[in-house]
Amino acid sequence: PVDVFFDNENCVQPDILFIADERKKIITKKNVQGAPDLVVEIVSGSKNIDTVDKKQLYEKFGVKEYWIVFPEEETISVYTLTENGYSVFGSFKKSGTLHSKILAGLKIELINIF
Repeated sequence: PVDVFFDNENCVQPDILFIADERKKIITKKNVQGAPDLVVEIVSGSKNIDTVDKKQLYEKFGVKEYWIVFPEEETISVYTLTENGYSVFGSFKKSGTLHSKILAGLKIELINIF
């Protein structure tokens, strides 16, 4: 686990995160100071936390891509940041292949995940 500090009042520990090489300066020895490029949250309790609360927080602070993994449904929803906020990039099912907008060329066969 690693703390991600957006500001003095907003800190989270995403399940998975990615920070591009050119932005590695936001990583300290103890935490991350600013928005990662990609955050992945795996729904394990209240869906509302990941689909509403964290989604709004990541959108507000500029996380470029946000994936929400729904293990029970075996789906992943991918949101990308636009000038008007998050928009759905795709909803990917167990039998499909997940693509990323910000990580060109990334393809994940979800049968291998679920």
